[in-house]
Amino acid sequence: LLVLTENTSNVYHPSFCNKIDQLIAPLTNKELKEFRPEILITIGGMIISKKIKAIFRDNKPKEHWHIGIHDANDTFFCLTKHFKTIPNNIISKLYENFNDNGTDYHNKWDLIISKRKEKHKKYLSELIYCDFKVFDYVLKSIPSNSMLQVSNSSAIRYTQLFDIDSSINVFCNRGTSGIDGSTSTAIGAASVFKSNTVFITGDLSFFYDSNALWNNFIPTSFRIILINNKGGGIFKILTKDNNTELFKKFFETKHDLYAKDLCNMYGFEYFMSDDEDKLKNVLNDFYNQSEKPRLLEVITDNDYNQDYLLNYFDYIK
Repeated sequence: LLVLTENTSNVYHPSFCNKIDQLIAPLTNKELKEFRPEILITIGGMIISKKIKAIFRDNKPKEHWHIGIHDANDTFFCLTKHFKTIPNNIISKLYENFNDNGTDYHNKWDLIISKRKEKHKKYLSELIYCDFKVFDYVLKSIPSNSMLQVSNSSAIRYTQLFDIDSSINVFCNRGTSGIDGSTSTAIGAASVFKSNTVFITGDLSFFYDSNALWNNFIPTSFRIILINNKGGGIFKILTKDNNTELFKKFFETKHDLYAKDLCNMYGFEYFMSDDEDKLKNVLNDFYNQSEKPRLLEVITDNDYNQDYLLNYFDYIK
């Protein structure tokens, strides 16, 4: 038995694998066949990882059961049973009758997960300032018992590669087609949450929905961390022919926008970092009590971010 979770599930256990792409992205074809389960059980809603979708579509399990009171998405095109009930009703019964028949399935993958974690730490220790490094610093800095809102696209995909304090509730505006409304969703949630809300977002998502800052209900404890790499960096990973002017203009959407003037207009305290030392210094005090909400704009170089991410999956094999 192997349990895979994404951090938007807010479900944690020491024996669970909560960084799916870290585990599966480097797998060989032989390992992928060994990874395929006989029975796949899914709980919850939209799945973030594109890699796990591709793997189970190409290596279909014999059975796919979904448990939940809402509609079941046939994500892997092999759904065989939908138990329309709350998950505990089924999981508790399965647990009572569970027998691993002496298989070594869990131990095998648990060992691989442990090795991946060690290589993850080593890679970060050798990495220079870039998006990947920034997410490591930022996610470690978030105060306990906060609500973390993450925008769609690159931000939520990077977040899936890191451990997050289990006291932090993680949310993402999934189900929308793209980056629409992530800032609005985060501010709406912050307006009713009694503790700190931290919103991590990319530049295109933030500027696209910047009118969300124009309201009177933003708590002073609200914090925005804007990763500004001056374009849609995720498309440089998804598209091979990414050095043409057409690509930069219509896919990556390169720009020279910054958030400082928006902060002045809407009453946010503005902070900026463009190197590792500045980032560490700003994060030390960024979450302290303040009279206004705050925004930290983290500037990174978009020319090489995609290389550091792709090299990561090669490194942790």
